[in-house]
Amino acid sequence: MKIEDIYGFSYDFLVDISSGTVSKSEIDTFISEPDGGELSSIDGAFELLLSILQDFQMFPNVIKYAERSEEIKEAIRFPNISYCASLDPEQLAERFIKRFGAIRERCWRRYCKGIVTGAQFLDGFDGFEDFKRTLDSHDRDAISREALALYLSKTISNMGFAIACNWLKELGYMNYSKPDTHMKDICLALGLIKSKNDDVGCFRAMNSVADGAGVEPYRLDKVWWLICSGNYYRINRQIPNPRINKEHFLRLLEANRP
Repeated sequence: MKIEDIYGFSYDFLVDISSGTVSKSEIDTFISEPDGGELSSIDGAFELLLSILQDFQMFPNVIKYAERSEEIKEAIRFPNISYCASLDPEQLAERFIKRFGAIRERCWRRYCKGIVTGAQFLDGFDGFEDFKRTLDSHDRDAISREALALYLSKTISNMGFAIACNWLKELGYMNYSKPDTHMKDICLALGLIKSKNDDVGCFRAMNSVADGAGVEPYRLDKVWWLICSGNYYRINRQIPNPRINKEHFLRLLEANRP
């Protein structure tokens, strides 16, 4: 399989396993619209960040942002970003630990440090237009996009390169993909990276696959993620047997490496 054929092969595989659960038109909508919708305010960017900062490893099961979002936002006086930026992350973590229980305290401490440093980053902009102008200026080429994600990963705690990419792509920057564990498994199967620890290499490989097909990396990311997870969360539908589907997909890719 040529590198320019990988996206089409992946998309067809997704349509096939989704048959009977999700229509092709619903798939096309899902893979072309970011979670954050059209970026329109710093408040919206911050609210998306509150969710994304807990979106890896065991954090979603500890923080449970989806069900606790109102309580978390009340504690930081959302959308008062300046107030949140002034908080002591340790004291904020203690408040949440006391409120929600002491399971995995380390997760709460890391999450709260991410919230506060994220607020500090956003509070440094002179309004929404300044924020958007800065992000837009880094969306001009692959090197600038990668540099911005690396900068965010060093500036906002508990973020990391993959989470930075995820935030940017769900803010509507379609030239980003999130090099998470599913993406790295696929790039390994294709022989495009040599280590599952290579987030940046995976990001670059996905850019190459997307460029070869003439699609945005965001679309490739969503197609691969849906194949591996089966979770059409925006429309509350689940493809059966996602683990089996992913294993079958990886075997097919390994047998047809570019």
